Amino acid sequence: MTNVEVGVAGLGYWGSKLCRCLSELGVLAAFCDPNLSRLEDTRSKYPGVKSFSKLEEMLVSGIEKCFIATPPETHYDIAREALKAGKDVFIEKPMTTNSVEAQNLVTYANTLGRNLMVGHIYLHNEGIKRIPIPVGKAELYVQLLNERGAPSESTREVAWAGLPHAVSLALHFFPDEPRIAGAKRDGDRIWACLRYWNGSEAYLDVGDNTGRKLRKVELRIQGSRYLFDVANPNCLNGEPVGVGNPEPLRTECEAFLEYQGVDLMGPKVVKLIEEILDGC
Repeated sequence: MTNVEVGVAGLGYWGSKLCRCLSELGVLAAFCDPNLSRLEDTRSKYPGVKSFSKLEEMLVSGIEKCFIATPPETHYDIAREALKAGKDVFIEKPMTTNSVEAQNLVTYANTLGRNLMVGHIYLHNEGIKRIPIPVGKAELYVQLLNERGAPSESTREVAWAGLPHAVSLALHFFPDEPRIAGAKRDGDRIWACLRYWNGSEAYLDVGDNTGRKLRKVELRIQGSRYLFDVANPNCLNGEPVGVGNPEPLRTECEAFLEYQGVDLMGPKVVKLIEEILDGC
């Protein structure tokens, strides 16, 4: 693994997972969070790593890449500050909470010649990677339900917590711009139907506090059926797709450490979420 030094901004539920993976990869050099309790807890786990309560202090500490795992509404300002400081930037989904800011970040990163990637973790799962990309008409069904609310206070809004996962999957399998054929919302649950010029359709069902946990992705292509279930992430149609597959988050972290360019899916995800919400 590269000897690059990276820092993590935000030590909540997901930031703590990033710290673990990056530490295992031997590249965690710094982390920051204004919450002193979280900061102290993380210090105890990684005693040799630099820690800061202010982002600007971490950005001048010598790190080369910055992972952002803060509340979604803060992503834009933090990413701009990190890019301006000359860092390559990884942003946990969603990239931002409005498409104008997302596109601005793409432009800014390109202007500065920095790498910018958004974390859509389902796309780094071995089971998902084994599902073929359709070349013709197909149907996609994505159902991501949580028994209770999201584990982090910063991602309680299902539109910016669960929906980015579903939308990134739709864009992965159907890259063309869809038409919102239908969308509705009932509290913490959102349904959407996306239709494409070739007759393909994507059905998205995302919700919190549903009383059950269900996370499945199914693609139907001309009589063939591919079913992925997060309960068995290294399987497809219930059959193992590999032996000893790495944790998707670790794979995602490794991908960013080697990433060159600016992620164009991030803004597309945000824009499509806006359109779905407008249709509800």
